Amino acid sequence: MDIRPRHPARLTPAASLSSRRVPYRILARCLCLLLTLLAASWASAAGDADTCVDTGNGPVGWFGSIDMGSWTTLLPYLWLLVLLAGIAVAALLWSWLLRRQVAQRTRQLQQELSERRQVEAALRESETRFRDVTEAASDWIWEMDANLRFTYLSERFYALTGIAPQSVLNRARWELAQQDSAAEREKWRQHRALLERRHPFRDFIYRTGSGIGIRSGDSRYLKISGKPVFDHEGRFCGYRGTGTDITEQLRAEAALHESELRLRRIIDLVPHMIFAKDRRGHFLLANRAVAAAYGLSVEELVSQPHAVVHHPGEELARMLADDREVIESGDSKYIAEESFTDHTGQVRTLQTIKIPFNEPSLDETAVLGVAIDITEQKNAKEEVARMRHYLKNIIDSMPSMLIGVDPWGYITVLNQPAEQASGVSWEAAQGRFFGDLFPQLDSQFEQIRQAIRLGRSIKTPRMTLDSQGELRYADVMVYPLVADGASGAVIRVDDVTARVRIESMMVQTEKMLSVGGLAAGMAHEINNPLGAILQGCQNIRRRIDPGMPQNRAVAAAIGLDLEQLNRYLEQRRILHFLEGVREAGTRAAKIVADMLSFSRRSESHFGPVDLEDMLETVLRLAASDYDLKKKYDFKRIIIERQYDAGLRRVNCDKTEMEQVILNLLKNAAQAMADDGTPSPTITLRTGREPDYALIEVIDNGPGMDEKTIKRIFEPFFTTKDVGIGTGLGLSVSYFIVTEQHNGRLSVQSKPGHGACFSIRLPLRRRML
Repeated sequence: MDIRPRHPARLTPAASLSSRRVPYRILARCLCLLLTLLAASWASAAGDADTCVDTGNGPVGWFGSIDMGSWTTLLPYLWLLVLLAGIAVAALLWSWLLRRQVAQRTRQLQQELSERRQVEAALRESETRFRDVTEAASDWIWEMDANLRFTYLSERFYALTGIAPQSVLNRARWELAQQDSAAEREKWRQHRALLERRHPFRDFIYRTGSGIGIRSGDSRYLKISGKPVFDHEGRFCGYRGTGTDITEQLRAEAALHESELRLRRIIDLVPHMIFAKDRRGHFLLANRAVAAAYGLSVEELVSQPHAVVHHPGEELARMLADDREVIESGDSKYIAEESFTDHTGQVRTLQTIKIPFNEPSLDETAVLGVAIDITEQKNAKEEVARMRHYLKNIIDSMPSMLIGVDPWGYITVLNQPAEQASGVSWEAAQGRFFGDLFPQLDSQFEQIRQAIRLGRSIKTPRMTLDSQGELRYADVMVYPLVADGASGAVIRVDDVTARVRIESMMVQTEKMLSVGGLAAGMAHEINNPLGAILQGCQNIRRRIDPGMPQNRAVAAAIGLDLEQLNRYLEQRRILHFLEGVREAGTRAAKIVADMLSFSRRSESHFGPVDLEDMLETVLRLAASDYDLKKKYDFKRIIIERQYDAGLRRVNCDKTEMEQVILNLLKNAAQAMADDGTPSPTITLRTGREPDYALIEVIDNGPGMDEKTIKRIFEPFFTTKDVGIGTGLGLSVSYFIVTEQHNGRLSVQSKPGHGACFSIRLPLRRRML
């Protein structure tokens, strides 16, 4: 039966317009007829009058010819006209109200129709969704009538069980089940009693018979859930519910149980400890090795918490903390060694690995572990390590490099100096050819073979080695090993670089002492002619001075005009040249005096020193420096002075500080000359810091890399060619500043950006 509302008759626009026009036409015709009658009455009453006269009986206008009797005649027609007008207005109002009600009802019917269509569409969609869910679900849907017989089974029933629906419909569930045992029959009795009480049930499992069309010919295990259905009057109509085939699940569980038994037998045969614990420390699994360590059976161990079966204390707390760490982080943990006290009180050493795993029965993460007892291995390893450490300490205490090799040159032993030289540890070097780690000793392989063959040691003195671009010297001694059937050799390498450099430095020092003595002697000898030159210049100026009476007397005696002579000397710039000779002689005398002062040996003397005066003195000394190899000329270097006017005197040893600054100036000049720096410039800067007076020597030379900066103050370290420097200048300067003056000497530099050496002298005894 179609319960949908019928659509009301819809009027077309033309029909609607026509229906509205019918009353209007009738009213219009009535009005026209009434007006015609009224006009005829007026015509008969008025006669032929066409003027307007005031007769005294009332107003007369265009109707002036109509008297009161005529008005009485027209009055019924006027009332009729008013009545018709009222009827017309009422008809129009009724028509408008009728159309409004019709339109409102039409909208209501349309809305009801739309809602009904939506409900029908939702119902169809719900039916489709329910059908799709039913077909796609892993379970099937079933229905039973009030007699508890099947009336409906969804298509999934046959797909899952292989049982034909025709063999099940109109039959009760217990008619399809196997009830071979008393336990099964009791279970069915309780289930039927529950159905009789119309109670819902869940997860009822039963076994079907083999004669109901099962596809495989075997019985199946089914699990069902259901609830009773009642009509609107509360009458019982049957049951409705879902079911699933759990045959494969039960078979899998049986196989899993068998597998667990097999796994139990296997892990019990493993001599190592295998266990599983939850977050609280309860054993979930343990093999016989674990149970034996605790002095319990496996069943006793699993049934008790870890805290009960294990000795309390730090050991237990550590184990539980490791378990929680593995569980919370989700990462495995390898424990190379951990102590474990067994039930006898013996402390064992275990090597353990713990990994997290999910235990379905706990709904939480547990920890699975395997522990190996390595107590005996550890004791043996410790003894070997102790002896090895003892022997290594003996050979490491030697300052020489010791390299043990077999007859084929493969390394067997390295001491600590050899490890440092090669950058490879003893363990990593074993089995490698010694020439690969020490390529500069590769030439000694023949000496090794010869020493082993002859049974005596062989020495190679003063062997030159290149260590990261630095030339070093070494004495190499090869000792053969022939005791207890062992064969091979020990190579001893003694670094004699310092000895060679000291010997070279002593030779250089003797040369410098000789040169210093010669320079002092030359300075004394130069002082005499310089004094004569300066005195001669002074006497010449005095002899031509017109203000001296003796000069005028001698000039008059020979007929010479001293005024004209002086004008001649001025115009020919002879007096200017004479003044230049005097100034040059004065500068030379000052340089000689500075050289004599610098060359004198004196005791260390601290006192207030004018920084500007000291720096200017050092600049004069540097300007007089003469390089025998013509590599640089200090006079061509631009000197910039940036002195702090507020910092004048600092407490220091003037002679030592002059030596430090002169060394820095000469190093900067030589570095810029070797690099060919355009417009070489040295900046001298002084300044004040909270606790120090600052002196900076800055150049725009080639700069230094990080590797050079780290070693710049080491004794004998030099970047100059062999024979140019001893590598002691900066190390001595560093000693003077840091040890003698309790100050700081540092350097900042980058390749291509020059260098800045900073001297910081304490101000605590300064004088301003």
